[in-house]
Amino acid sequence: MRRLLLFPGIAILLLLANPVDLFSYESVDVKDGGLLYGKIRFKGAPPKNEIHQTKLNQDYCGDSIEDETYLVSPENHGLQNVVVSISGITQGKKRAPSILRIQNSHCRFAPHVQAGMAGDSYDITNKDPILHNTHLKMDDATLINVVLPPIRKEIKKIIPQPGIIHLQCDVHTFMEGWVVIIDNPYFAVTDQKGDFKISDIPPGNYSITLWHEGLPVKTEDVTIYPNKKTELSVALGLR
Repeated sequence: MRRLLLFPGIAILLLLANPVDLFSYESVDVKDGGLLYGKIRFKGAPPKNEIHQTKLNQDYCGDSIEDETYLVSPENHGLQNVVVSISGITQGKKRAPSILRIQNSHCRFAPHVQAGMAGDSYDITNKDPILHNTHLKMDDATLINVVLPPIRKEIKKIIPQPGIIHLQCDVHTFMEGWVVIIDNPYFAVTDQKGDFKISDIPPGNYSITLWHEGLPVKTEDVTIYPNKKTELSVALGLR
């Protein structure tokens, strides 16, 4: 059984009346900001993704669907869908609230992993010509559980606090996805080559959190210098 790996301290948020108040972020003009970039690789031979046998809607979904947990570039072992975030920033660059698009598409959640900031909204869409059920949980607490008829769009909802949202379809149990919500705008999700980039970071010393759905959470310390680029390249493994 896959474990839901959380950032330290996130699990307590749902016990608080107004958790978003504890994560107030102030937008300011960032002078002499730095840039953090790098590549996240998988260390060793990546595990084979599970092949799920479909039982419903095989005429559309196919007989089987491969899990998307370990997406590793065959060229450089770059690991896709790692959420890289910077902890402890309460003041920094301006960022308007965004809408995170959660699409039921071709019997998958697309994108499989995405990240946003507390105060953003999510918008659920069923683009398939079949019935789906979209179930969002944070720390095992249901945020929304909605049946989606074919080609239907749901009204967007605001995400009030940081945490990790687990997406599941209760109709097609092989469908799974993740939305990682951070308390500041300094985050990125690695691309198909494992690359990431975070800009306009106030100079200082920071702890960087690396989250991946199938791997232990890892932290790294970095120093961001004024008007400089800082490279962070890390290899993640099962242990």
